[in-house]
Amino acid sequence: MATKRPNKKQALRNAAVRLVARHGVGGTTVRRIAREAGVTEGALYRHYASKAALCLDVYTRIVKEMIAAKEAILGSDMPVREKIAWWVRVSFRSYDQHPDAFTFVLLTPHEFSERERPIANRQGEIFMELVGGAQERGEIRPMSPALALSHFTGVMLNVPRLINEGRLPAPASQYVDEVASAVWRMLGTRV
Repeated sequence: MATKRPNKKQALRNAAVRLVARHGVGGTTVRRIAREAGVTEGALYRHYASKAALCLDVYTRIVKEMIAAKEAILGSDMPVREKIAWWVRVSFRSYDQHPDAFTFVLLTPHEFSERERPIANRQGEIFMELVGGAQERGEIRPMSPALALSHFTGVMLNVPRLINEGRLPAPASQYVDEVASAVWRMLGTRV
């Protein structure tokens, strides 16, 4: 009975996620990715033109799932305060289940071309749409949606970052209520 060989392309993607999450894009070389994946550099180049192409493929695959979850939140009929709490819950659950993938996408700086920016910016745009609609209904105090996004991501993304640094204990999901409450205090109306 033949054993199934691991998919080299998937092994390369997995290796890139692990290494970039730990060492950043600049600290991860093609050689390290290939070695971590158990393939040659030539095999990497048979699948990807460059490290940047591999990283973009990985980023796009991960972020598409995140975007789908956020679009579902935006389209729901929940009150905005519950949408914000659900967004934090979904994000922290994603981190708890796949910390390297979350770190790769949301905590690691990437350089995107103009052509790549729509997928890179989509989650932020969804959040700003959520804020804009809530402001129109008087559920969130008036402020720039971009500033609201800055407040939100600053509070939310610091929890996984601090867990990665060993300064907060995991899992991130234990902080959902506290983070959602802090975000609401920053954004909510003063009623």
